[in-house]
Amino acid sequence: GGAVPGDRIVGILTPGEAVTIYPIQSPALRDFEDVPERWLDLRWDVEERTPQRFPARIVLQTVNEPGSLAQVAQIIAEHDGNIDNISMERSSPDFTSVTIDLEVFDIKHVVAHAERVHA
Repeated sequence: GGAVPGDRIVGILTPGEAVTIYPIQSPALRDFEDVPERWLDLRWDVEERTPQRFPARIVLQTVNEPGSLAQVAQIIAEHDGNIDNISMERSSPDFTSVTIDLEVFDIKHVVAHAERVHA
């Protein structure tokens, strides 16, 4: 997932080409620390009356037992999230690491999903 409304974003100007947008926490921004003149402070311009969904990612650990994934999917559905992709990797005999790509409206929506799923 990338940045969603509510995340701070910056642009890096590539002269003669374009502006590339990054969330402020992106490790890729380290490559531009020595060229502050290329940095642009940006803000989201999203119509609140016509909500749009944006990609986000949450990673969690679940107990290996029947119904765990169904519970996570149910929580996301109850909070109006849309799952795009799920990948799972068993991290130990008792736990599985689950990466979920989902569509959300803004950063508050991401936080709500993460809090409910981790509860």
